Amino acid sequence: MKKNTIISAVLLAVASILVAIGVAEISFPESFLTFTDQDWLIDLWPKAYRYNIHVGLVAIVIATGLCVPAYKLQKDFAIRALETLFRIGIGGMFIFASIFKIQDPHQFATLVAQYQFFSALHVDFANNFFALVYPQFELWFGLAMIFTPWVKESAFAIFWMFVSFIIALAWALWNDLGITCGCFELEGAQDKAEAWTSLIRDLILIWPTLWLALRKNKSLIGVWKK
Repeated sequence: MKKNTIISAVLLAVASILVAIGVAEISFPESFLTFTDQDWLIDLWPKAYRYNIHVGLVAIVIATGLCVPAYKLQKDFAIRALETLFRIGIGGMFIFASIFKIQDPHQFATLVAQYQFFSALHVDFANNFFALVYPQFELWFGLAMIFTPWVKESAFAIFWMFVSFIIALAWALWNDLGITCGCFELEGAQDKAEAWTSLIRDLILIWPTLWLALRKNKSLIGVWKK
């Protein structure tokens, strides 16, 4: 393996870790990937937990910056690695997000109704239909992203799901609805802060999804074949 390829791989590995930390800090501030909730840091800086979004965004900015030299050092390798990481990361996230909703469609339908979006359009019956169908889309397109060659189609579908999430979250914030996103859990929230963090996360992740939608259809193994 060439020296430039090794350096590029190291940079992308560090960038991947930073993205994982960034997304966790923004959306999952109490997960094992975050440190703004650590007792030792809060003892030193009692307000540290309030800056999890800031830390997450900085981590993602740094990760993006690391991708630039990785790309310049070994363009072909960097593109293949990024496509692999994006497909596994975004596809895996959608698979994970679908599980809770499929297990409890009634609770998810209740959460969907809390957005009051379909009520404003006078189509309340759409809440149940949405709650039954949408998680299936998340599951199957997430699986397709990882395990099939049809990356363009699956990424295109996920891109429009991100668009719908962004519209729904913007609607909730505009109407000052204190509800949870419903992306990874079904418990209701009394604070609109989670809607903001979910909106920021989706606005970040929609761009690599759009990039994947412009890639050629290949399996993950095919990505690495010359």
